[in-house]
Amino acid sequence: MVIGYAQSLQAEIDALLSAEWLRFGYCGVVVRDLQTGETLYQRDAERMLIPASNMKLVVSAAALHLLGAEYRFRTRVWARGALSADGTLRGDLILQGLGDATLEWRDLEAMAQQVHKAGVRRVQGYLLYDDSWLDAERYGFGWNIDDEPFGYQAQMSALCVERNAVRLYAKPASQVGAPALLRIEPDTDYLEIVNRTRTVASGSSNTRLSATRTRARNQLIVEGTIAQDSAELLVGRYSVENPSHYAAHLFAQALRSAGVVIERGIVPNLVPLPAKPDTNSNLRMLVEHRSPPMREVVALINKPSDNLITEITLKVIGKEQRGIGTTEAGIQAVRAFLQQAGLEVGAVHIADGSGLSRINGISPENLVRLLEFMHRSPHAEAFRASLPIYGVDGTLRNRLRDTPVQGNGFAKTGSLYRVSSLSGYLRTKSGRTLAFAIVMNAYNAPASDARALQDKLVQLLWERL
Repeated sequence: MVIGYAQSLQAEIDALLSAEWLRFGYCGVVVRDLQTGETLYQRDAERMLIPASNMKLVVSAAALHLLGAEYRFRTRVWARGALSADGTLRGDLILQGLGDATLEWRDLEAMAQQVHKAGVRRVQGYLLYDDSWLDAERYGFGWNIDDEPFGYQAQMSALCVERNAVRLYAKPASQVGAPALLRIEPDTDYLEIVNRTRTVASGSSNTRLSATRTRARNQLIVEGTIAQDSAELLVGRYSVENPSHYAAHLFAQALRSAGVVIERGIVPNLVPLPAKPDTNSNLRMLVEHRSPPMREVVALINKPSDNLITEITLKVIGKEQRGIGTTEAGIQAVRAFLQQAGLEVGAVHIADGSGLSRINGISPENLVRLLEFMHRSPHAEAFRASLPIYGVDGTLRNRLRDTPVQGNGFAKTGSLYRVSSLSGYLRTKSGRTLAFAIVMNAYNAPASDARALQDKLVQLLWERL
């Protein structure tokens, strides 16, 4: 690169980052050419900053390398007891979770059909649920208590379904003054809904609906108004209390629909299950559901920035690598991977996998080193394909749309209050491939200003390099 040109680019980036609202905050930036290894720009490159959801880059990279691109999470159904010719199971059914946070309602329906196909029509005992494969810590260290009701901070469990949350929808009633018509997906009575809403006249202004979950209870309180001419709308996603029981509750619904009756209700399983079926016992596995492979799961993590899947994946890394299904064991395994990948682990502090915790810290230099390592990795394509694409999908679908960057930038976003980050890859106008990391902390502006500045920087890199 010509020296004068390099100085000019540096001056332009410095000018962008001189925004008054960023003056007393922190902004770490590293831009590197992946072909030559040349660092094209850096600012506070070694400073440890709060990365928010850029932590997901660390976990998804580690998952590909430590678990493998074809690794699949599992959920099992066991029968304990003798099955008679008329389809009566003289014993219990057991739903066992082995860390599949991608499980959905339709998967439970398919599993229930498989139970029916196995000849079970009536269960004289209980439907038990087993989440003992991972630990019982439901929240991460440093998570915000105010975020507990919401789907993005759902409780963790080895047994998950529908991201351990429900989606709440509302539409107006036929009469003004009447409560809005509310429904949740999946359709279940696991949560109580307290409806404090009101339908108002068509064209009314300042209409808004909101909901929250009562702490430690499966009760949604919905408030606000909706105009009579409004279409049905999604109010939001809300977490459930005791997600393992929630999964079993939904599975019991699916079993009923499939023609399988549970006579004695739902309780937790207290007897450890074997790692593999034992043909000599009265316990046999009826169903094993397998998740998509890890090469697809990392896209489920990074494109929508899914917190729950990331956290459970970190625990599964701990279970598979260290024999302990805890966040701490996962962190130990991930740190060893990062050291092998060439990161300066002294500039990495991991409190969780999703980035919800403000106790996390990583330098922009380390984020770029990780991106460089993954660019050379056998998993390079799966990793890059997991990232949101500028102007196309995921959390970048509405950013730099209808610009030359659309389709040429692949990056992970991150956002907490007064934290905004963006790290990934860029194909420039001249065909160069860059790795970059931008991490902003403690700024005094709306998050939209931080995102707009990041986009201007990416657009400048595309144009000038």
